[in-house]
Amino acid sequence: MTSAEQITIPRTEGTSFTVRLTPSESTAPVVLIVPAMGVRAGYYGKLAEAIHEAGLTAAITELRGHEESGGRTPSRRYDYGYAELLDDLHAAVDAVGHRLPGAPVYLLGHSLGGHLGAVYAGLHPQALAGLMLVASGSVWWRLWHPGMYLVGVVVSAISRVLGYFPGHRFRFGGRESRRQMLDWSRFCRTGRLEFGNPRVNHDPAIAAAELPVLGISLAGDGFAPPRALTGLLDKLRSARITRLHLGADLPEPPGHLRWARRPELVVPELLAWIKEQD
Repeated sequence: MTSAEQITIPRTEGTSFTVRLTPSESTAPVVLIVPAMGVRAGYYGKLAEAIHEAGLTAAITELRGHEESGGRTPSRRYDYGYAELLDDLHAAVDAVGHRLPGAPVYLLGHSLGGHLGAVYAGLHPQALAGLMLVASGSVWWRLWHPGMYLVGVVVSAISRVLGYFPGHRFRFGGRESRRQMLDWSRFCRTGRLEFGNPRVNHDPAIAAAELPVLGISLAGDGFAPPRALTGLLDKLRSARITRLHLGADLPEPPGHLRWARRPELVVPELLAWIKEQD
């Protein structure tokens, strides 16, 4: 496999993050992977390798707070929210575009990465050739059960009291920033992707985005079941949507995370869909 390039992107605050790029032909489509909450970029190594072997350029961007170098641990003193995560994603897309001008870019958002991908597509639809939501979905409690509303309240309360969210103790993400989890909790309680200072409801922009979207749910995924994917796809009212449910016939369901280590399940579907767009 071609060695991955490391593109380091500095932030004005003094930290930095990395985009790992494994290039194919200069004009080949790029699949830029946006990780799930608390998941480091290295977890997607097998997925990126399979994407590259299929003839595409693979890229993985790091999430703030979970960089392998150049970052800081979320704390009361180091805080950020969805708005800052979106700033990082914008810089990552720009960096990929600068490295491979003219190559179509497809975002692959996993879980939290899908939330960010949907908002980015709403704000910059012309920057993308398409959006892929894999094991991602709305966390609005009405798509789940009444207890989900309480989850949003508890996550918000813990984050405010401690100044960060100890997700690693609850098997829900990792150590996450306070404002990120307040934004997640607001999404949970209201169903709106609304964040920033001043706060902006991004749902209208998402609804106006005209681009192809692929939504994939996976058997055994308790964090992003089909109804949750439906809730997120419903926000993309102007998009051309294709959706799939994979893994129902497997003896071991792929679940919310394992699919990224078993790319043979998802990558052929990604490749076929991208070829349809081209």
